[in-house]
Amino acid sequence: MMTTVDVIDNANGRIIDMTSKVPGTPLDFGAGHINPNKALDPGLIRTITGIAHFTCDNANLDLNYPSIILNNTNTTSITFQRELTNVAVGSSVYRAVVRAPSGMTAVVQPATITFAGKYSKAKFQLTVDIDVGAESIPQSDYFGNYGFLSWYEVNGKHEITSPIISAFAP
Repeated sequence: MMTTVDVIDNANGRIIDMTSKVPGTPLDFGAGHINPNKALDPGLIRTITGIAHFTCDNANLDLNYPSIILNNTNTTSITFQRELTNVAVGSSVYRAVVRAPSGMTAVVQPATITFAGKYSKAKFQLTVDIDVGAESIPQSDYFGNYGFLSWYEVNGKHEITSPIISAFAP
């Protein structure tokens, strides 16, 4: 359900942080508002893997989780590995689109993925580079920035989106 949500409110504007009254971030609203119609027919899903061995001492960035976060890190470039599963009937092709703010660059490889049929899988890498300069800080209550990775079905109706978040401690 996380990848089929909406990040706009009922007036077609950005979701507002109720405390600060400024446009919210994924750290405020999570992935977004649930859209039940999209959730019933998502096209693609992610199966979370590797969680059985996950501990704070054994952290792993490649849990195949829908959200992508760079948090309190000393590096400004990280590559994430993810896998998508086609749950729609028939074959399909998806194209990646990254919406990144200034100060963030995100590259998806491959940018187009093909699924042979229902339950077929495809892997991709997302490399995120962050400029931690002061000009890249958004007007919000945290030090960092965010963007989104969306996969759009070519000549189809399906779309999934994941937030990409950088949150550094000052």
